[in-house]
Amino acid sequence: MPHDPDKPLLRLNDPKATPRRPGGGGGGRSRKFDRAEQKNAHGPIFQQLRDVLNSPNAAMELRADPNALAPERLLVFEVTGSIANFANAVARIPGLEFAGEEELEADEFDTNPEFYMLVPQLGALRQILSLWDGWEKTGTVPHGFTPWRDLFEHLRAIRVWGPADRVSERNREYFLARIDGAPDDFQVRIEIELVFRHRPEARAAAEHDLVAAIAAAGGGVIDRAQRATFAYHSVLADIPAAEIRRICSLDPGSLAGADPIASILPQSVGVPLEAGDSAPLGEVMPLPPLGDPIAAVFDAVPLQAHPLLAGRLELDDPDDLEARAVGERIHGTAMASLVLHGDLNDPPSPVSRRIYFRPVMYAPEFGDELFADNRLVIDMIVTAVMRMRENGGEQVFIVNLSLGDRTRPFAGKISTWARALDYLSYTYGILFLASAGNIMEPLVIAGFANGAAFHAAPAQQRDEAVLRALDAVKADRRMLAPAESLNALTIGAWNRDAIAVPFGGPSPFAPYVAQDMPSVTSRLGLGHRRSTKPDILMAGGRQPVRFSPIDPPTVLQPHANPSRFWGLKVAAPAVEAGAGTHFTMGTSAANALATHTAHRIFDALERAYPQLIEPMPPGQRAVLIKALLVHCASWRDVEQFIRPIVDPNGDLHHEHWRREVGRHIGYGFVDPENCIACTNDRATLWATGVLPREGAISFDVPMPASLAANAHRREIRATLAWLSPVRPGHLAYRAVKLKIAALDANALEIAGVSTTTGQPSNSQSESGTVVHRRWQDSRIGNLAEGDTIPLQIQREKDQGTPIDEPVSFGLAVTVEMPGVAEIYAQVHEFVAVKPRVGIQA
Repeated sequence: MPHDPDKPLLRLNDPKATPRRPGGGGGGRSRKFDRAEQKNAHGPIFQQLRDVLNSPNAAMELRADPNALAPERLLVFEVTGSIANFANAVARIPGLEFAGEEELEADEFDTNPEFYMLVPQLGALRQILSLWDGWEKTGTVPHGFTPWRDLFEHLRAIRVWGPADRVSERNREYFLARIDGAPDDFQVRIEIELVFRHRPEARAAAEHDLVAAIAAAGGGVIDRAQRATFAYHSVLADIPAAEIRRICSLDPGSLAGADPIASILPQSVGVPLEAGDSAPLGEVMPLPPLGDPIAAVFDAVPLQAHPLLAGRLELDDPDDLEARAVGERIHGTAMASLVLHGDLNDPPSPVSRRIYFRPVMYAPEFGDELFADNRLVIDMIVTAVMRMRENGGEQVFIVNLSLGDRTRPFAGKISTWARALDYLSYTYGILFLASAGNIMEPLVIAGFANGAAFHAAPAQQRDEAVLRALDAVKADRRMLAPAESLNALTIGAWNRDAIAVPFGGPSPFAPYVAQDMPSVTSRLGLGHRRSTKPDILMAGGRQPVRFSPIDPPTVLQPHANPSRFWGLKVAAPAVEAGAGTHFTMGTSAANALATHTAHRIFDALERAYPQLIEPMPPGQRAVLIKALLVHCASWRDVEQFIRPIVDPNGDLHHEHWRREVGRHIGYGFVDPENCIACTNDRATLWATGVLPREGAISFDVPMPASLAANAHRREIRATLAWLSPVRPGHLAYRAVKLKIAALDANALEIAGVSTTTGQPSNSQSESGTVVHRRWQDSRIGNLAEGDTIPLQIQREKDQGTPIDEPVSFGLAVTVEMPGVAEIYAQVHEFVAVKPRVGIQA
């Protein structure tokens, strides 16, 4: 639906304090073992520890055994469920360090198993043994150590962190392919993350030991970084192929068995951008005013001289990657073009300011654009954000990261890169927009003998077959780091573009004939602890497919090359050849388009409310734009297509099937125009503010009198966004949770609405840092003129150590009644602060 620039977003009237509603109940009970079972299962391990501790050289004997519970060695306690206050109980034992906790895969016995990681000194091992001995004999532990009793009752296994923990099967496969046929002295650059130690002297000792082990293996250190703020300690190193082979064989004498190491990873590798099919350069809009940038792009070195970019970028290149960018500058040029102008096939919509651009990749003479190979990418991004705040980007609160690490698909554990973004976003008040990542792997289409049979089938049957093929391999198509970042917005690619005349030939062809769906190359969610990811889908080009001529006859292959018949039109680097523009597709492009839309939302708010927007701190600007971007997303009834595929028998609980729908489309598809302003029949209101610990406030949302005039379909939706501090290493990673309270029965009666399943479930929505709720119906509202309904937002009890600081929020609320032209005017009358843009009823 097109927006009306004469009907800007409206500001909610100031809220009032209100009592906080109580939260929900706790989780289910976990399996518990009796003492006799535990003595039989784990007694031998503790007996071995007891025997060694009684010897004169206990520490040396323990360290000599790679499987022993040794000092300074990471220990893993696997339990059947969460142990309340266990981290606090660990702190009561001198010399015992809590190194983190993670979820385990659920099984037939335990639905929510976990494990705890501890690093003990010798004295701490003695006290753990003492606690076990006491519990084994009497079933009790000393006062203050009750969580240890609970741990012993729920203990499934106790073991050391070993080679298989440090090197995942996926990474072993990657390394073996990398060194296939290579000589033993061939150097492979890898990233080694250390077990994060909270004491600086412990970190220094661990790094010293690791550097010595790398040198002994014939390698060398290239870069190193420590960031205590998000528990990061890493080394970039060259390792010879001979040692890589030992690592992949899980040899305990290799680096895979080194105690200081948490994980061994490939060096971060970016995702290339495909582009093609040149087109002439059209009209170039005038330069924007020279206001300070509020948006930034971290990407590959762009072609600054391109007419669409010249004078519009504030380039900051302290690493002089410009000098190394001797190849085609495709990625950064395309992203800058999209952020500045949007899709050039759409009507012009240039943003109002220059863009701060920080190169973090470059185009070599041949091949894909690369990260600088002598730097740890995570540390480089952190340094870049800190520098931005002091070097021309002081006002930036939107950062486009159309990047991803194709060696790190999300597998349940939040990546260090995502942790870095979460820390940076909260600390500096920044909304990061991250692309979900692309995947060009083929799909096996079941139920058809060949491509001809597929093309002869009805459109609905074809669409279902493609989705069924995607759903069958969803576990292999997860987002790429850092897309699982909790505070960032993750953008997937909608299979959509503005091409007026799409390709009409038999191959390649559209994968979906009759459905709005994500691109078949857009990676899938869910996010951390089943949160909604990707958050939204933006147009990423109509990705065509073809049947592979060399694979079995029903293997569907995404067509890699964009063209004038499918894709988004962007600036091309080869302007000297007279081309000027070309086309691109995918989640990088969709993410840049989301950044462009975020800037346009800010521009519209700044025009309408300069007195409110100018003094607003960056963190509040960030969460407001975050809320408004998600707010205009919609499932567009696509759940009616997806559900029969993911729930063929129709017997899944509504939470489960909605979660599966969200895996594909998040909160839904975004039409950018709906985010910018309102229409006659739709009024969107906004607010920002802060919530203190366990604080609650209520906004009076005006109800237009038209809701009581007829039974036309109507909808009320609300979106709440914030940036949370995080707790690295803890399952309760998100430290602050906000919530939109349910509308009470009276409010539903006044508005004539009911709850709906056409959105992610409340529990899933509340697992992230965006909460989105909708109420719909087609019944006459029971209201009098001037009535309002209360919308309460509140801060739940902080997870972990309480956060004293108030947390900023952004809120958006929409009242919509399609076809009823008086809605906006009636809501506009109620608001106290009027927008400056003229209003036409």
